[in-house]
Parts: sequence; C-alpha cells; structure tokens
Amino acid sequence: MPRREILTFSKGLVAKQARVDVPEGTWEEEFGREGLVGHETMLYRTHPPTEWLRIEGPLRPRAADCYQVRADDEADPRQDASRLLFNQDVAVSISRRQKPMPYYARNADADEVYFVHRGEGVFETEFGPLNYKLGDYIVLPRGTTYRVCPSSRDQFLMLIETRAEVGFPDPTMVLGNHMPIDRGLIEVPEPQAFDPGVKGEYEVRIKSEGEYTSVFYPFCPLDVVGWQGTLTAFKFNVEDLRQVHSHRIHVPVPAYCTLVAEGVAICTFTPIPFQLEDPKAQRVPGYHRNVDYDELVFTHAGILMSRSRESGIGTGKLTWSPQGIDHGPHRKAFEQSMQMERMEATIVMVETSRRLRADRSFEEAELKDYAYSFTK
Repeated sequence: MPRREILTFSKGLVAKQARVDVPEGTWEEEFGREGLVGHETMLYRTHPPTEWLRIEGPLRPRAADCYQVRADDEADPRQDASRLLFNQDVAVSISRRQKPMPYYARNADADEVYFVHRGEGVFETEFGPLNYKLGDYIVLPRGTTYRVCPSSRDQFLMLIETRAEVGFPDPTMVLGNHMPIDRGLIEVPEPQAFDPGVKGEYEVRIKSEGEYTSVFYPFCPLDVVGWQGTLTAFKFNVEDLRQVHSHRIHVPVPAYCTLVAEGVAICTFTPIPFQLEDPKAQRVPGYHRNVDYDELVFTHAGILMSRSRESGIGTGKLTWSPQGIDHGPHRKAFEQSMQMERMEATIVMVETSRRLRADRSFEEAELKDYAYSFTK
C-alpha cells in the first residue's frame, strides 16, 4: 500500500527542533507510527502523560523481575525454557539450564535467538560447536539440530523465538557495511562431527506446532563433516556492536536495531556518551505513544536510563509497554541525566507489531505496582 503524502503543520507553542530546547513548562511527547519512523507529531503538554491517577483495564505498563522466574529447565534438563510473553509472531522465554540437554533439540516452529545474560558453555550444532559467554547473541535457523551444554552453574539465557526468518536489517543505505556490526565479526561454526563414543540411542526432539516428536538414532545426529550455503547458526557479542550516536541529539530507536523478522525487531543499546555538546538537548528518550508496537526492554547491565535510580528497574528487570498507552521517562530521569556524561546501561529491546500476551511465568514474577512507578 503506498504511503500517504507527508504534510507537516505547526501550531501553538513548540520546539524548533524535536528533543532539543523544549519550551519551558512543557513536556514533549512523540505521537508516531511504524516504530516512530513513519508519520509523527510532537505534542507539547503541560503535564507528563504518564502521571496518571489510576488505570482500569488491561492496557498498562508492566514489568517483571526475571531473576524470580522459576525456569522449568533449571531443575529438569528435559524441560524447556519458561515462556514469559508471546503472540503469533514471537515468544520470549528464560532458560536457566544447569545440565546439558539429554537430547538434541530441533525447533520446526521458529528461528531461535539466544541472548546470554549470564553463563558460559557451548551450543553443539550440526554446523559445528559455538562456545557462548556473557553478552553473546546465538542465532539458530528454524530446524537446526543442536544441544545446549552449560559449563558454569549461574546460567541465564533469554530465548526469542520468531515464526518468520530472522536476519540483520539493511543499514547500507545510510551507514555502510560496517555499522552497527561489521559482518567480519560474525562467527560461524567449523564442522566437527561429534562422536561421544557412547553406544545406544540418540534422541532428536522435534518441536512442531507446539507438540513434540522424538526420533531415535543409533549414532550421534551431529555427524556433519562439512557444510556450504547461506543458512547456518552464528553468533556475535554486544561488544562487537558499533552503535550510532550523536553528540547533539538523542538518536531514535531504529538506529539500534540488531536483528529483524516479520512482526519483530530486536534492538541493542550499549553504553554511549550523552549529548554533551548541546546543553539544551534531552539526554533520555522522551515520552512517546508508539501505537503500532508493543515494547519489551530487558536490562542486561546498569540501570534503564529513562527510570529514576529509585525505581529499582535495573539489571534483570523486564519492562513491557503495550501499544497505545504512553510511556517514557520519570521526571527525575531528566534531572539525573544532566548530572551524567554517559549512559552506562546495556539493554536488549524487543518490539512486536502484534499485541503480546503474558504467560504464567511472567505473572508470577511481575512487579505489581510498576505502572505507578512513573509518578513516585
């Protein structure tokens, strides 16, 4: 469908430049479409739009302490990761696996993206082994046969399953081939036919339409000695990302996009300097009403820059802002950011075009009063 012609209008008290020199006594809110890169209007309000008295109904900001999630695979190695949130396009889960999978997994429903918040180990795949460590993204194409083998006790992996094929966004029109990640830093596995030397059965556990089928072999199914093609498991680390930032204005979310699939975008925020060369520039993301996407934000390290230090929304917390309702910084975040030179947090964000639903694991770890932390 062709996009409508963009017509720009301006009425009343406004800033000449969005996110810079907001008129005194006003609060800027971005009302936009398509992840805030489509049609948009900046609204200048006399009160922050998140300072509500109460919310009645299901549409409210929510959050969970993921450290309180009782991952099913932690106690029983045959179990799966515990699902937190899901829709038709994506599912987000937590894995705290302590022991190697006693089977080989194959997900015929979705591509899988693992993010390593804590822990070390190896993904044994039919393409070859991929060692993992803190800050790694491991990407497994739909249908890959693999086994997760932890080598440390403190394991915490976020699993993002996408129904559509996941890949990198195309930044070449603006940024060239080396930002935000140089493709030369992506690690693919060397084939290594596994021969554990154990006689007996080897189980391949296939997930399809949410149901499981087990296929048993008299040999290890990771017996590949070579591969050639465009479909493979791969990994990269958050330290490999060269993020876009500006010394004069807050850079919008799409610049931080790391991986995409239909209906899903995975973004990564890493420590960057604030906009020190323009004292009138806002240093934290402003209030926004992103009506086309649900937004999940997982804090891998540091403190979410849009929340006050007193909010407690730090490492291990997951916030969920559903499409249609306002979200943005606490009043104190504006003041606190002006006393800082850098944003020190590392954050994984997932945006979805369909509304998400909460699963039991999210609800059990939910921070019940989070919606009112914007005003406290």
